[in-house]
Amino acid sequence: MQSGKRERKKETKRENKAQIARLISEAGVISKNEVAARLGFSMPTTLQHIKELMEEGYVVENGEQESTGGRKAKMLSIAEDAGYAAGMEITVDDILFVLVNMQRELVRKARIRVPFGKEFSYYEAMANWLQVFLEQTGVEQEKILGVGIALPGVVDQREKILRHSHVLQAENMSFKGFEELSGYSCEIESDAGAAVCVERAGNKRELVYLSLNDMVGGAIFLNQKVYGGQNNRSANFGHMKIEKNGRLCYCGGKGCLDAYCSAKVLQGEERNLETFFEKVRARDSGCRQRLEEYLESLAVAIADLRMVFDCDIMIGGKVGRYLKEFRKELDRKVMVCDRLDLDPSFLEIGKCQVEASAQGAAIRFVERFFEEM
Repeated sequence: MQSGKRERKKETKRENKAQIARLISEAGVISKNEVAARLGFSMPTTLQHIKELMEEGYVVENGEQESTGGRKAKMLSIAEDAGYAAGMEITVDDILFVLVNMQRELVRKARIRVPFGKEFSYYEAMANWLQVFLEQTGVEQEKILGVGIALPGVVDQREKILRHSHVLQAENMSFKGFEELSGYSCEIESDAGAAVCVERAGNKRELVYLSLNDMVGGAIFLNQKVYGGQNNRSANFGHMKIEKNGRLCYCGGKGCLDAYCSAKVLQGEERNLETFFEKVRARDSGCRQRLEEYLESLAVAIADLRMVFDCDIMIGGKVGRYLKEFRKELDRKVMVCDRLDLDPSFLEIGKCQVEASAQGAAIRFVERFFEEM
C-alpha cells in the first residue's frame, strides 16, 4: 500500500517536472513566476523542480526580466547543448540534413546530392552521409536524440513506411532498416506535416497548413498535434476538386487543385520559380497572366478550407516564399470567394523556410524528450 503511494507520488513529481521543462522549451525564455502561474503550481514546488532541472543540466538562467520597480527576476531557458536532434528531407535529387538544439534552433545544415533510389544502396548512402554530417558538427553521438525523416507523400508513422509518393515514384518503402544502418532512433513524417511544426512557431491555435510545392499537400494541426486521419491520408488538399472536368491531374482525375496550384504550374518554361517571379516583376505579360490565374485558383482553395475548418489558414512551401509581395492581390481574390469573412486576417503566409520540413522532423525528437523525461 505504502509502496504504491510512493510510486504514484514519484510519478506525479516526474510529470510535473516534465511539464515545467516542456513549458520552458516552448516559451524560449520565461521567468519562474510565469512558470508557476501558467502551470498552476505552487512557488515552492516550481522552485524545487527548476533547481533539479538546473542541476541536471537541462535548464539555465538566461538574462533578467525588465524591472517593474523591485528586484529583476531571473529568466530561464533550456540549455541548448543538453541534446540535439537531426533531420533529413528526402527529395528526388538530394537530401537536406539539419541539426537542431534543445531550444529548437537550427544549428547546422547541409544539402548533399544523393539521387533518390529504391535499392538498398540508397539506404547505405543516406546513413553514410548522415554520419559524415554529424561528425562535421562535432556533437557527441550520445547527445543525438534521434533522426527525423521528412518525405513527400503519404507515410505510415507507426510502421515507418512511405505508403505512396508520386514525386519519388515510390510505394510501400520501409525505413525500419535505416535505424540499424544509422545507429540512431528514426521517425518518418510527411514533408508538410513536419513543416507545420516549425511554421506554427509554438502557436497553440488550430491551424490548416497548405503546402505549395511540386505537389500540393498540407497538414491539419488540431488539439496540439498533426491530425493524421484514419488512413494517414488527411490534408491531401492537392486532390480537392476545384473545377468540374478541369485540367488533368497526375492522379487521373480532372479539376484537382494540384493541377492548378503546384509549383510546376508557375515554373513552366522558366523551369524555376526565381526566374518566373523575376519576369513577373519585370511585367512579362505571359508570366503575369499565369500568376493571375494561379492566385484565383488558390483563392478558391483557401476559401473552401476556411469554410470547412473555420480556423486560420497558413500557406507554405516553395511558392509560399514568394507570395508575401502579392498578399494584397491574394486577399482581394479570397474575399471575392469567401462572403462570410469580413477580412482575410485568418490567412497567414508562413516563414516558408527552406529547411522547414527537415527542421520539423528533427524537432519531433526534442518534443518527445520533454514528454518522456
